[in-house]
Amino acid sequence: MTEILDLSHHVAGQAIPAVVAHEQRNPAAPDDLIVHIPEAGTVLVAQAAQAARNALAPFAAAGIEARSDALSKIGRDIAANAAALSLLIARETGKTLRDARGETMRAARIFEFFAGEALRNAGERFESTRAGAMVEVMHAPVGVAGLITPWNFPIAIPAWKIAPALAFGNTVVWKPSEVSSATAAALMRIIANAGLPEGCVNLVFGAGATGEAICNEPRIDAVSFTGSETVGRHVRGVVTMRGARVQTEMGGVNGLVVLADADLDIAVESAVNGAFFAAGQRCTATSRILVDDTIADAFVAGVQSRMKNVTIGDPRLEQTDIGPLASSRQKQRVAKQVAVVRDEGLPTVFGAEADMDDNYFPPTLFDRVGSGSLLARDEIFGPVAGLFRVDGFDAAMALLNESRFGLSAGLCTRSLKHAEAFKHEARAGMLMINLPTAGIDYHAPFGGVGDSSHGPREQGRAARAFYTTMRTTYLRAG
Repeated sequence: MTEILDLSHHVAGQAIPAVVAHEQRNPAAPDDLIVHIPEAGTVLVAQAAQAARNALAPFAAAGIEARSDALSKIGRDIAANAAALSLLIARETGKTLRDARGETMRAARIFEFFAGEALRNAGERFESTRAGAMVEVMHAPVGVAGLITPWNFPIAIPAWKIAPALAFGNTVVWKPSEVSSATAAALMRIIANAGLPEGCVNLVFGAGATGEAICNEPRIDAVSFTGSETVGRHVRGVVTMRGARVQTEMGGVNGLVVLADADLDIAVESAVNGAFFAAGQRCTATSRILVDDTIADAFVAGVQSRMKNVTIGDPRLEQTDIGPLASSRQKQRVAKQVAVVRDEGLPTVFGAEADMDDNYFPPTLFDRVGSGSLLARDEIFGPVAGLFRVDGFDAAMALLNESRFGLSAGLCTRSLKHAEAFKHEARAGMLMINLPTAGIDYHAPFGGVGDSSHGPREQGRAARAFYTTMRTTYLRAG
């Protein structure tokens, strides 16, 4: 039986029904779940922004302990509802049930982490150069935060934006991707039950028009965006032009270097996990595998062997390792890019010529890729990677650093010398040694360099830099 979900916006504590503008179906079983999504547009975004602004004073008056308690309750309620949330994520986005479960618990822990940070927003106090005066520095909330989140981590990324925004005293206008709106609505129900003042978090659904309205809304003081590079550049330009604070996390063409001395089992597992799991739909996924030529054939054989034990199928099943792409539009995009790579005449280790039903795309590995290939330049955002054969560490690093992106980079080696050199030479915001390029901790900073990121880091204590502004007070007793 088909389940149909009709979503409503949530503004100033009230559900706001609207006309259906978009539809998302279970990408693995289109007749299983149909989500009807409205479009907020400029008028409702303005109402949401005003509601968020009206909530700032009562939110501040409630105090930091109430703020911490609310965040902790959200975390506990996510954990208590993890099974239902995980299944919804799998049905809506095609993420495997195992991955969805891990992501859901990660979201719960993010809210719990920031419940503590709400109580630890310490400032400074020191003597002034003027006799009898003191100087105090506090980290005050920016105001209203506009949050635009993607579909590939439909509960974790909203968590790592909403939780710090609230922890440091901001209120929120949140637009999720239209591909993951049902998950957003489920999270909003939990947030709405946490005891926050009405209007602290406002959920507006929609696509580009609603995102554009958030970027242009003068009552929104800061915009945090995660998504594609093209849209991220536009967001940054629009928000910067009106003088608001902006943070954009975009793509990556992430490289994994495999040296001749690497543990081959670790290298193969890191490559397969990073490139193909989550159907390659992670901004930290491995796109480029840079392997020392002396072990390249053995590495390829290892990857081929490992892929024989990978299960592709219905994401709702426990045994599934790789599910479908999130939508038919996403599959068309990936297929178009892979067709360009095929036309380059690169040898295929596996996958590229295969055809799969519905929104599934075969894990694909191209061999003997050169620096001029599309695989070296652009993010595909699917289970596709290229193998680059290199001559030693220096050649690998030179090729790794050619990319205009710099989100995540990995190295597989037994050499402490090369590991130390990699930490200093790799142009990326996050470095993984003997680990997949994808996979991060919720309490550590997240972000890259180059065309991957703009603005302060997300996650962990680093998140305070974006969601607060320093306020300096000079005080002398009257």
